[in-house]
Amino acid sequence: MLPATRRRVLPASLLLTGALGAGILGTSVPAQAATIAPASVTTAVSTTTAATTTTTSAKAAAAAALRARITANRARMRAAAAHRAAVRGKAVHIARTRLGMRYVAGAAGPTRFDCSGLAMYVVKHTTGRSLPHYSRAQYGVMRHVSRRNLHPGDLVFFFRHGAHHVGIYIGHGRMISATNPRTGVKIDRVFSGWYGSRYSGAGRLV
Repeated sequence: MLPATRRRVLPASLLLTGALGAGILGTSVPAQAATIAPASVTTAVSTTTAATTTTTSAKAAAAAALRARITANRARMRAAAAHRAAVRGKAVHIARTRLGMRYVAGAAGPTRFDCSGLAMYVVKHTTGRSLPHYSRAQYGVMRHVSRRNLHPGDLVFFFRHGAHHVGIYIGHGRMISATNPRTGVKIDRVFSGWYGSRYSGAGRLV
């Protein structure tokens, strides 16, 4: 009878072993899944964070480059404005040093002038630019500016197309010009008095 008993027990042991094995395997799979899922999520989050950081860095670099360009442009504009102001100041200074000098038709300095000769002298010694020796020709080659936009150093012209007279504007509605043999180089008002009704336009110095 002993062999029969062993035969009945053996299948039960095998069943128990199989069941335990199945249980172990059944519980081990979810454990593996539970450990894999967080790793995938972490990788995705890391990738997204890296991409966001890269985008933010690129935007910051672009913004910094833009600020640098704006700063450089402003610096160039300030330097150009300072240069123009210096040239204008020099033109007024040179014109003032000629006050009281004689008027001589066809003369262009350094101690005798007619009106266009004085304009030639001042422009040449401030900008290096050579103007023709005739007021109408000077009016034709200069960049015209309106009365309200006049700056010291600009040339002011009188009669139609500046055909008769030119002076150097010194601000506050006044000019220096070589007027005639009797008065020589002197200061006059541009927009009032004898010249006021004869004003025809202005040309930019710089």
